[in-house]
Amino acid sequence: MSPIDKDFFQELRKEYIPEAEEYIQTLVSGLLELEKNPSSSPQRVEELFRAAHSLKGASQAVMLPGISSVCQVVESVFSRIKNGVLELECEGYDVLQRATDVLARMVSSLDESNGEEIEGLVREIEALLPAVSAPSGDAKQRAAGKPVVPRERTARPAVETVSTVEPKQSKVSGGDTEVQPVKPQPQTVEQSRGAVHDTVRVAASKLDSLLLKTQELLTVNLVLSVRIEDVHELIGLESELEREWEHALSLLRRDGKGEERTSVKLSEFFRTGRKCLRKMREKLRTMENSLRADQRLVSGVTNDLMEDARTAAMLPFSSLLSSFPKIVRDLARDLRKEAGVTIHGDSIEVDKRILEGVKDPLIHLVRNSVDHGLERPEERQAAGKPPVGSVTISISQTDGGRVEVFVRDDGKGLNPEVLRQKAVRLGLLSSDEAELIDDASALELIFRSGFSTSSTVTGVSGRGLGMAIVREGVEALGGKISINSKPGKGTSFRLTLPLALATFRGVLIEEWGKMFVIPSSSLKRVGRVEASEIKRIGRKESITIEDAPVALTRLGHILEMQEPAVIEQREMISYVVIELGKTCGAFVVDRIMDEREILLKPFGRQLARVRNVSGATVLGSGRVVSVLNTADIIHSLQRTGDRGRLVSEIEEEKSRKVVLVVEDSITSRTLLRNILSAAGFDVRTAADGVEAWEHLTLGGIDAVVSDVEMPRMNGLELTVKIRSDPATADLPVLLVTSLESDEDRDKGAEAGADSYVVKSAFDHENLLEALHRLL
Repeated sequence: MSPIDKDFFQELRKEYIPEAEEYIQTLVSGLLELEKNPSSSPQRVEELFRAAHSLKGASQAVMLPGISSVCQVVESVFSRIKNGVLELECEGYDVLQRATDVLARMVSSLDESNGEEIEGLVREIEALLPAVSAPSGDAKQRAAGKPVVPRERTARPAVETVSTVEPKQSKVSGGDTEVQPVKPQPQTVEQSRGAVHDTVRVAASKLDSLLLKTQELLTVNLVLSVRIEDVHELIGLESELEREWEHALSLLRRDGKGEERTSVKLSEFFRTGRKCLRKMREKLRTMENSLRADQRLVSGVTNDLMEDARTAAMLPFSSLLSSFPKIVRDLARDLRKEAGVTIHGDSIEVDKRILEGVKDPLIHLVRNSVDHGLERPEERQAAGKPPVGSVTISISQTDGGRVEVFVRDDGKGLNPEVLRQKAVRLGLLSSDEAELIDDASALELIFRSGFSTSSTVTGVSGRGLGMAIVREGVEALGGKISINSKPGKGTSFRLTLPLALATFRGVLIEEWGKMFVIPSSSLKRVGRVEASEIKRIGRKESITIEDAPVALTRLGHILEMQEPAVIEQREMISYVVIELGKTCGAFVVDRIMDEREILLKPFGRQLARVRNVSGATVLGSGRVVSVLNTADIIHSLQRTGDRGRLVSEIEEEKSRKVVLVVEDSITSRTLLRNILSAAGFDVRTAADGVEAWEHLTLGGIDAVVSDVEMPRMNGLELTVKIRSDPATADLPVLLVTSLESDEDRDKGAEAGADSYVVKSAFDHENLLEALHRLL
């Protein structure tokens, strides 16, 4: 094969895969319907026959004989069913469904190396066919399919199959199975042209690239907004300058007698400048109007392009859920249960990346519903339920560009009390904590890593990781998941997902000099609260939201940012409330700026997972801002909610009085510092009068507690120096000394001390009383 032919063949195989997958999906869904209702319309059987036949022909074209041989015998089975000479039993449907699994695997990998598996599968399917010349010993082998005596059928419509490849005869089970050639149906030129122009096969990567490039136009729109603001600001500055100019010109005219004492050139300069300013203002206003018109044009075109590109990259839920009936059927058969699945709203379309991301969580939820939720037929009948269990998947679109997916089952449900006991046994909760949580919180325990309702580990469940991974997968898409269950009635899961991933509404906030974006969909509330309304219990703080306490902390602490040396204190504190499922937390921020359309830019493979951050966005000014991962923020709050300084502590520091302790003895200095700190004072220390004066010259000291006998500068000298300086003359000074004579007391009073405390009769209550009185 020449290189050109080889390249053409590889391209042909790429085209073959999606076409083959469509045929296989037709076989899967058709077999499920036929098994559920054997008397299905002849059109359904014909559709299955055509799918097997077309897949066989396509496989032959790309030189995949293994797939073709399997399709040949499957086609023969449907031919016999269509002709009314074969009815499949349950085991026969199992064989054919297993054949679709093998076909799907071979098609996706284009691997036919396992010839023994293919031959064995072909023999199993051949055993379903009624062979007239087959020996009686083959009866057991054909138990999965039974021959039917042909009978006259009335009012059965004739069905013709459109085909370009005529099926050939093939030998099966020692006899010839004859497949009748299918007569092609005429097709007009107009129909052919319509088929060509209605659909075009485009690689998904190209659609993704188109969508991302279209969304980049949002940045252009944001830049225009910034430029309009700049021009508007220039107009304001020009108006202010013009007012000052007019004022200066009027002063010149009033000075003396008109323009006689004023330079003619200076007056002419002012008049000419005034005209220039007016022309500048007119030009700026014209520029502003032009920019606004350009922005409206770009915004309209961008929105239309984004909508068209987003629509092209959107797929209906049916493309994902079409395989779920088979998943439920196969799992129920393995678990000796009977189950059916009902799907509503699968025509709703979402971003295909959402479908790709939610596929595994949905599969896990459905498998859990069958494994954990649904009972066996005898158990259901004993509970007064129908023997066949039901799993329902409902999709609906909500306001705000989001979609809700409900997964419900009518099984045994979950008992909150049992979940509490299991959590205690696993060490996830203490007995006291288990008693305090309500039923809704108890149900949320199943999302914890290591928690499982299954007592044994199987290939389906029991390791306690699945539901934790489900929540992580949903939250990674910017969604939420919640659970509701009633014992004996069933369990339902509610998934709330965005319709698209790239753009969303976000709130711009500032914290400790850095800007961040919080997705609006995760915000329950933004607001301001007085510092006095913050309640403190031990090392935790909270505010009241809708009559319920909500944990409060600084966002900077959660993000592990470096706390600034000075935190600006405000009477009103800004906060945001982030909600995740039934958990929410309040976070103090410096400033809440505005809400805007955000284009999310992922970090790439090098930074695929950054804690607390999901990506970045570029503002119109060109500044890059991190987009916060609200799920991580809540989890970080739960892990480190009491880390960092509390807001109330900062407020206390603002109102605490600063006392300077001057003492050369380390023991005495430590004793005084501990006493004063415990009383709520902010304590600074110095070893003698010279060091103390250095502190005093810096300011911020509210009182001095000093010993008398110290090196370099004693307490009396320090007191005299304090009283002689106007900046410190009114500062309270307390002398604490072992000198207790009247003469020493008089010296302290003469130096200007406000109080004199003797160490031998030292009583810290007297010291604190004197300080409070003086302050």
